[in-house]
Amino acid sequence: MMTNRLIGALTVGALIIAVAFGLKAATAAGVIDQDQARQITQILIGLGLAAYANLMPKQLGPMRRSPVVQARTQAALRVGGWAFTLAGLAQAGLWAFAPLAIADTGSMAAVAGAMAVTLGYAAWSYAACRAAGRVAAGR
Repeated sequence: MMTNRLIGALTVGALIIAVAFGLKAATAAGVIDQDQARQITQILIGLGLAAYANLMPKQLGPMRRSPVVQARTQAALRVGGWAFTLAGLAQAGLWAFAPLAIADTGSMAAVAGAMAVTLGYAAWSYAACRAAGRVAAGR
């Protein structure tokens, strides 16, 4: 299973690099300008982020902890998956339809917001698990 994910990730990475090289050649040939090449690359990166984030909740693995910790881990992965999927789609949409200055700032804000939501939820979930563990242990 780990090998399949690694092969998939390497394939997507190779595809993005191949498209970037193709866009560089098209820019050098005068077919498209540099801004269009940048837009296409950023759209692909946003769609790749959305696709990977959609897989986040499905990557839990075997149960090694208590059911409460396992449930909170799954919830954190689900929140992160939603946040990064929406951020990737926002990035792709901004680079496809917004002016470049807005797309540049807006896409960074979307991804940073998704990261903040994910890290915040994970920290809250961790603290809730620790507090529940202390209560259960009678401390």
